[in-house]
Amino acid sequence: MAKKVDLGVERDHIESLTRANGVNALAELIWNSLDADSTVVNVEYVKNRLDAIEEISVSDNGLGLRYDKAQDIFGRLGGSQKKTDPTSPGGRQYHGKEGKGRYKALALGDLVKFTSTYKNTDQCNEFSITLDRNNLTYSEFSDQKILPKSEKETGFTALIQNVNQESASKALDTNSRKELEQKFAAYWISYPDFNIFFNGYKLEFESLFKNTEQTEVIAKDGELDYRFVIKVIEWRVDIKKKAYLCNSNGVPFQELNLGIRSSIPISIFIQSAYIEKLQRENKIDIENFDDVLQGIYGEAKKFARSYIRKRLHLYSGEYIKELKAKGIYPYKEKADTLIEESKRQVFDIVALQVHEFLPHFDDQDDMSKKFTLSLIKESLEKDSTSLQKILAEVVELPEEKRGELVEILEVTSLSNIIDTMTEIKNRLQLINGLEQIIYDTELNKTVKERKHLHKIIIKETWLFGDNYTYGVDDITLKNVLKAYLKDSLKREDFQEVVDSEDNSDLRTIPDVCLWQQFSMGNAGKENLIIELKKPTVDAGFDEKTQIESYATKVASDPRFPKGETRWKFLLVTKDIKTEIEPHLNQKNRKYGHVTEGDNFDVHILPWGHILSEAKIRHEFIKEKLNLNLKDNEHGLEYLKGKYKEYLPDDFG
Repeated sequence: MAKKVDLGVERDHIESLTRANGVNALAELIWNSLDADSTVVNVEYVKNRLDAIEEISVSDNGLGLRYDKAQDIFGRLGGSQKKTDPTSPGGRQYHGKEGKGRYKALALGDLVKFTSTYKNTDQCNEFSITLDRNNLTYSEFSDQKILPKSEKETGFTALIQNVNQESASKALDTNSRKELEQKFAAYWISYPDFNIFFNGYKLEFESLFKNTEQTEVIAKDGELDYRFVIKVIEWRVDIKKKAYLCNSNGVPFQELNLGIRSSIPISIFIQSAYIEKLQRENKIDIENFDDVLQGIYGEAKKFARSYIRKRLHLYSGEYIKELKAKGIYPYKEKADTLIEESKRQVFDIVALQVHEFLPHFDDQDDMSKKFTLSLIKESLEKDSTSLQKILAEVVELPEEKRGELVEILEVTSLSNIIDTMTEIKNRLQLINGLEQIIYDTELNKTVKERKHLHKIIIKETWLFGDNYTYGVDDITLKNVLKAYLKDSLKREDFQEVVDSEDNSDLRTIPDVCLWQQFSMGNAGKENLIIELKKPTVDAGFDEKTQIESYATKVASDPRFPKGETRWKFLLVTKDIKTEIEPHLNQKNRKYGHVTEGDNFDVHILPWGHILSEAKIRHEFIKEKLNLNLKDNEHGLEYLKGKYKEYLPDDFG
């Protein structure tokens, strides 16, 4: 006669356990089978004429569950012999210990009937336990029966009915089988004596391993040393990238998203007796690892990223050989600088991504492939942002794969290397170009200070120091400058000049100064004011007096608190009159530093000095990076290319 056994907990607590992901629910049933020393687990399902799943069964040939243990396991939530016994009778490490996994079966259907057949001396006994979603506070036990002596097969079966179609369909589809193969892979490495079947289809493990690599890390917990094995498995199929916290035998207790984007499908398994200890003590907190586990997890991700880099290099090398053999590799000559070598490394990785994730790419003829690869190469000549744009708009690499690629490039630092070196190279070319247009007597005839040079300089404030790279507009600063310029410099035409079409796109006080504001962190802000003189005007006493007076008045304006604002005034001219040269060479001051106030400094410098200083700063880096730059003619070409709209139509 059947009997009802009270679970002893509130319904809502049990119900929360039934909201499991369908794949996880199925995995828990399989884990229960493996914990019972099963060598064969069969997952079978039946569909009706409408292709709906009518029932699911998970059966095994394990030891079964004894009747005298059943009430302890199914009669009260949390009961499990796995709490006290770390291994199964067959010597396998237990996966679960809380006895909660059985309730997750209700995520697949509203009615679950468990049938156990176990050996009792020289005979087999059988009984069943039923869980009903509509009656979650108790389980229903059947009477046990003695089977004929001819029936001596033990095992356990979970029959799921009133199936949840959405959850079950996801759990049983092909992709989910891949996920299940992933979940049980590390366990299979330790205990290869089992098979799992889906309606006769055998889950594969060994054939899915493309490559494995592992390392060991020792971590201290107080006075104790714990050994951690970090294992990377690379798969032959695309899978969700997961990390698994396992005991020392590879039995996973927890899974979490790996958080590493990669075109290479990998999983990492972290194995240690320390994790087993945390699991036993209910101290594995995925949201907040303890210090030991946090450190190990960081090491595991570092190891995984290193593995990805090595494999990408290997795979890209093989593919690049193929491109070269076909004559469509866009680089012809051997790389002779670090920047060229880095660009090729990035190109190789990107080309491999395109090959792998654009099915139609390999269907193209060689000329089309060559064109696409040339576009990628050209984008790398600019920067990583240009590369991303080409991949999105021209190559049409899927967004997810673009994201993975960006992360790979960030991890490898290759894109940063390229961007940095490209920036250095571009800056040096700009300096060469400016030297030409300022000092070449033929060129500077057509280049106007206000109309041309101002517009270039305001976009290249790094020329005056690396701390002046990123500036911002500030309306208060602009208004202050406008007022004092009109008052001090008697520029009655100021408003007319400011509002003219020619200057509408500039953050400038035309003909007189350029300005930008820079943060100094907690120290406040620094305002850089640059006065550019016409090529025909050399700086003398009048010009020195004028900018000093201007600096004093502006720096004392109450709208800028002295303790929070620093001012740098810089007068730039083609040449310096001998009458003020001594003022530019003062003891204990840098060349050109003529005046110092409480919150301001005034500098007067010739263009030659500014360009020379900027060149020295960047030449040092260039030499370290082994950049190959051409002569000034190439700098002039760069300048014309970048600032064509700011230069005379007949320039050069």
